[in-house]
Amino acid sequence: MSEFGSNSENGGKVLSFEREEKCHSAGCLELVVQGKATHYHGPRNVHSLLRALGENSLYANVRINGDVLDRRDFENVSIKADDTIDILYFMGGGACST
Repeated sequence: MSEFGSNSENGGKVLSFEREEKCHSAGCLELVVQGKATHYHGPRNVHSLLRALGENSLYANVRINGDVLDRRDFENVSIKADDTIDILYFMGGGACST
């Protein structure tokens, strides 16, 4: 199990990746993040989840249940139990050969 962030109410865990266990503590959200079952115990918005994951919200794009979010809305968009969340990065680069 991997753990990120800290929260004294949950024994120091804000985010943990679990295989088949259920959330048993109050305030726990069961999510699927990047294809992994995840237990999240933090504020219920996209910005806070990204911080718990250690992701930079300036460069990340987020898709919840198939809908791509506007980065400006990360603090206002709520996450709820059973959401499927993907963090996407677009990269440029490469070279043209002539």
